[in-house]
Amino acid sequence: HIPNCVFLITPKSDVLGEVQEVGLKLAAKRDAKLIKAEERITDGILFYKFDFAINDGTHQLLQLCVNKGKVWSLDANTTEKRWSKREEMYNNILGSFLPKLAA
Repeated sequence: HIPNCVFLITPKSDVLGEVQEVGLKLAAKRDAKLIKAEERITDGILFYKFDFAINDGTHQLLQLCVNKGKVWSLDANTTEKRWSKREEMYNNILGSFLPKLAA
């Protein structure tokens, strides 16, 4: 599955909440197990990255970030069978993403 990127307009940059709590809520909505929830700040932008094992046999990395009042979402999915071969590539893709908006 090719990673997807979308952005959602939100009025506040602090709407995400605590990373583990957000990850557990997202896992429940996906019928998934939360494997890992991480946060980082790069270039002043807050990033949350979640690793899910979805009960339909899909493995998903999901990254959320807030920049200029917008929440950006980037996800990468594959089957559990292929996960070990794609994990490094998907982590590199998510790690290289920086949201940019025209001034």
